[in-house]
Amino acid sequence: MHRVILFAILVVYVVIAALYAIFTPKWQAPDEPAHFNYIRTIGETGTLPVLQEGDYNQDYLEKIKAAKFPASMPIDSIRYESYQPPLYYLSAVPVYLVARAGGIDAAVLALRLYSVALEVIVLLLAFAIVREMFPDDPLLALATVGLMATIPMHIAITASISNDIAAELILALILFLSVLRVKNKISDRRFVILGGILFGAALLTKTTAYATGALLLIGAEIAHQRVANYESHRDASQLRITNYASLLATFSLALLLSAPMFLRNMLTYGLADPLGLARHDAVVIGQPTTAEMIRQYGFSHVLFGFFAVTFKSFWAQFGWMGVLVNDRIYVALFILMAIALFGFGLWAVRIVRHRELLTPLQHWAIGLLGLLTVVALLDYVAYNFKFLQLQGRYLFPAIIPIAFFLVLGIREILAKEHARLTFALLYVMFVGLDIASLFLYIVPQLRP
Repeated sequence: MHRVILFAILVVYVVIAALYAIFTPKWQAPDEPAHFNYIRTIGETGTLPVLQEGDYNQDYLEKIKAAKFPASMPIDSIRYESYQPPLYYLSAVPVYLVARAGGIDAAVLALRLYSVALEVIVLLLAFAIVREMFPDDPLLALATVGLMATIPMHIAITASISNDIAAELILALILFLSVLRVKNKISDRRFVILGGILFGAALLTKTTAYATGALLLIGAEIAHQRVANYESHRDASQLRITNYASLLATFSLALLLSAPMFLRNMLTYGLADPLGLARHDAVVIGQPTTAEMIRQYGFSHVLFGFFAVTFKSFWAQFGWMGVLVNDRIYVALFILMAIALFGFGLWAVRIVRHRELLTPLQHWAIGLLGLLTVVALLDYVAYNFKFLQLQGRYLFPAIIPIAFFLVLGIREILAKEHARLTFALLYVMFVGLDIASLFLYIVPQLRP
């Protein structure tokens, strides 16, 4: 029965995401023109783009956004994502080449639907991960996937042209591999090979996956060794050499696979800039920095904005952060999230007091989910120390553990016999919110 429900959740997600892809006006997703131009450059020239002066023009960007991207204002010069790792864009080129015969509108729609297809894989992985952790609790897995598939902002991003979805997919694959490693379902050799390939893919996809992917693999190997020691009553030091050797082999393989990109970047941007980040910072002149905002508005104002805008833009703040929903919706979402976090706190206290309620495998697996969440949050905060980018979507690399922990919290405060009905009602409400967000807010406010 749970597979039928999972299939239904996926179908509903695909339908809603396709509606977002079709009806969201062209270019009205964060950075979408720049991502599109990256793909188009590869498709038309057969070479990777190079970030250079003029690829970011703050004044023109503000004007074209204010004018809602009219046909009279071309997006060809919006190329500030050209420094990004190339894997997502290379994978999207065949989609672009097939669709370009239908014109630019057909190409945009095809690339958006490609993102939707990638997210379907993420949802399947999320279900598999939670089922591996709690094999006797299908409701927990279904509710986690159901929440992921109905967060309005998450749908809007996964129905746009962006490398965020590819990074989310790679991290989901690494998380799945890590959970399998903790459960000793994968051999040392396969873990090294698959871990190396996946982390190499992370290096080639997006910098936000670097620290998170590496720490997940390290955490998985440590957890695997600790669980093995616990089950065989061995001392942890007996396996320390093997632990380090496997991790060294994993990361060496990843660096080998991604080395061509780093070498190309050093030749293009300079030996000291293998990621193109220094070139990016030099090009994006005019992008607001946190230091400037603090000087202008004060620390307390920026801090309040950090929490308020992050919350709103995680759930429902669309376009280029210019489309908000009714304040009562945010209040309802805040109350629901507060209840979920309170319930998760109760659950965490109960588990700490009664550790025997979870197996050692489950303790370590949940630790990996927590690690992913914390690192994604720290990465978001660290980025905002430089540029003021208060966008909750930057937390989506940790969407699986965030949804999992929120679902745990909600269920903790429910009577067991009411859990299924409550989650079903919440799912229906979120589906309604998704449709309302698109047709009552996004389309009317962003239509040219």
